[in-house]
Amino acid sequence: MNKEAFKKALLEAGRILLIAVIPVTIPMLEAWTFDWKALVVVGSIALLKAIDKYLHEIGIQREASGVKSSLTTGLTRF
Repeated sequence: MNKEAFKKALLEAGRILLIAVIPVTIPMLEAWTFDWKALVVVGSIALLKAIDKYLHEIGIQREASGVKSSLTTGLTRF
């Protein structure tokens, strides 16, 4: 496992969680109810984004070493 790619993927997931959890939890705190489904969706999206970023970084490193790689497009292949 490449530590630099893994670190970048975790940072990406942290950014998504930070940006997405705050707007989701503020209404929950106002109403004193927690919608666990919304929190699971946010966590799932952050996990998928982290996997996508990891695959992208691995693909960039492979292409830098001279190997053609389709991983530079990540999960979505865009």
